[in-house]
Amino acid sequence: MVQHPKSSETIYERVRVIHELCCVKPLPSLSFWEQQWLKNADIVIIGSGIVGLQSARHLKLQWPHREVWVIDRAPVSLGASTRNAGFACFGSIGEILDDIERTDEQTAYSLYEMRFRGLQQLLADFGETGIGYEKTGGYEIFNHNDATEFDKIAQNIDRVNDALSGITGEKPFQLRNAAKLGMQVLENGVYTPLEGMVQSHLLYKKVYDAAVASGVRIMGGLTALSPEKLDSGKWRVATHEGYTFDAQTLVVCTNGYAASLLPELQVQPARGQVLVTSAIPGLAWRGLMHADKGYIYFRSLGTRILIGGGRNLDFEGETTQELNTTEGITQYLLQYLREVVVPGESFEVTHQWAGTMGMHQNRTPIVKRLDDGLYACVRMGGMGVALSALVSRELALLVKAG
Repeated sequence: MVQHPKSSETIYERVRVIHELCCVKPLPSLSFWEQQWLKNADIVIIGSGIVGLQSARHLKLQWPHREVWVIDRAPVSLGASTRNAGFACFGSIGEILDDIERTDEQTAYSLYEMRFRGLQQLLADFGETGIGYEKTGGYEIFNHNDATEFDKIAQNIDRVNDALSGITGEKPFQLRNAAKLGMQVLENGVYTPLEGMVQSHLLYKKVYDAAVASGVRIMGGLTALSPEKLDSGKWRVATHEGYTFDAQTLVVCTNGYAASLLPELQVQPARGQVLVTSAIPGLAWRGLMHADKGYIYFRSLGTRILIGGGRNLDFEGETTQELNTTEGITQYLLQYLREVVVPGESFEVTHQWAGTMGMHQNRTPIVKRLDDGLYACVRMGGMGVALSALVSRELALLVKAG
C-alpha cells in the first residue's frame, strides 16, 4: 500500500525535482527552524472540511497535550464543505429504496439512522442559530411521467416508516398534496418533517472556530502527496509545496479526493453542480425538495432557488475531481426549473459552482483503521453535513482504541 522512502533520497528531494520540472521557480530550501517546527506534529489530519476539522477537534480534546495539525490544499476546504447546497439532509424515501436495491435493507436503514443521529449531534454541538439552521421540512416530488415511481413509493411507505419510526420517534414520511406548491408535478408527493437547511458558510465558520479554540493548528495551501511509513513507525506526508510532516498518527479526511492518496479505498469522486437564481417574487413555497431519487435537489434561498444535481445524466463524466460546471447539466437544471418548478417565471442565474463528493455503490461512510497509526474518515455520500458530527466522534474513539 505505502512504500518506505529510499534511504539515499529524501521525500523533500523528490518533491523538489517534481516541482522544478513543473514550475518556473524552484522551491526554497527549508530553514533549520522550519525543519524543527515541522517535526512537532503528533497527529496530522489531511483535509480541512467539516469532517476533518471536527475530527481534529475531538482528537485534541481527547489528548490536550498532543499537537494536532490539519493541512489542506486550499485556504478553506475546496471539496464539499463550502460548496454544497446547504441541506441538513435526512433524505427521501425514493433515495432509501434506491439504496436498498443497491445494497440491502439493513445497510440502507443504518445509514439513515446515522444521518438522523448525526444531525441531532450537530445541532447539539453548534446550535441552530449559529449555523443558520431552519427545520423547514421537505418534499419529494414527482413529474407527471413519474407515476410508476410514485406508485412504488406509495406501496412501500408503511414498510419504510415502520423500520425508521423507532429511530426518529415519528413516521418520517407522509403522503401529502404537492400540487399546492405551484409546481408542475403529480398531485401526491411525500413530505418529511425531518428535513432542514443550513447556511454552509456559517456552519463552516462554527466548525473552524471550534477547532482553533481547542488548540488545533490549521494550515492551508499545502497539497499532500501519498503518505509513507517510516522505519520508526511514524507516517510521513510530503506536500507539493516542499513541506514534510512526520506524525505518529495520520488521518485522511479528504472524502472524494481520498483515493488519490490511498487508492485502495473504495471511494470515487463525484462532482455536484449547483446554481442559484435571481429573486423570484412569486415563489410560493419554502423548504427543501427532492426529485428523481434524490438526483435533483433544490431549496428556497429567500426568494431565490438553489438547485443542484443531474449527476445521473452522465455518471462517468461526473466521476471527476474537476470543479468546473458543464453546459449539459446546467441546461438540464435550468429546464427543470422552467418546466417543473417555476413555470412561467423569469429569472437569471446569479451564482454557479461545483463541489466534489465521495461516493460508492455502498454509501456508508468509511471510518477505519488502515494500518498502525493510519486512519481514514471519508465517503460521506453527499451527506457530510448530516454525518460529520457523528463520524468525527467515531474516528476519535477509533484512534484512541489504537
